[in-house]
Amino acid sequence: MRRLTLLRIATDPPARICSGVNPVIIPADAVESAEALYLGGGKLLSIPDLEQVINGISSRIEVGVSGVSAATVALFRDESASLQGADVDIGFAYLDDAYQVEEVEWLASLRCDSPTIDSQDSQGGRTRTIKLSIGSENSDRSRAPIAFWTDADQRRRSPTDRFFDHIAGISSGTSRRFGPSDA
Repeated sequence: MRRLTLLRIATDPPARICSGVNPVIIPADAVESAEALYLGGGKLLSIPDLEQVINGISSRIEVGVSGVSAATVALFRDESASLQGADVDIGFAYLDDAYQVEEVEWLASLRCDSPTIDSQDSQGGRTRTIKLSIGSENSDRSRAPIAFWTDADQRRRSPTDRFFDHIAGISSGTSRRFGPSDA
């Protein structure tokens, strides 16, 4: 049994690539609503082991495709804005001896955030590689949306909200009464 790596990026229209040289048709399933054609991408680079997200620890991987043409690089540059934040599904297609799809197994649903292009001279000419940084939800390493509970932060979100007016008076070891007064 042969195995192909599948990569589906939810752009408009979705980008579909497989690790084989030839295109392959994937049947409808939980990820694909109808039969879908996955284009052969040749050698998919650096798809590391995928980890289960446990206790809110996010993971990040980098997927690359090498040996792409200058036209593909130009198309990628034009469409790179639509890649940021797009959902990415990674899976395997298992083929029988006649290279027909027997089974599809989806391993992870992640998010694409930082595409890059690398172009280097090599012995055979120029080698171009497109790499996508893909991570689980909340892996963008930015400040958490509720990391600070200050009046100024709340006013930026909602200028008329006075809920955090007295938060500066609260420190470790003190308590503050909320709600209506007993008087």
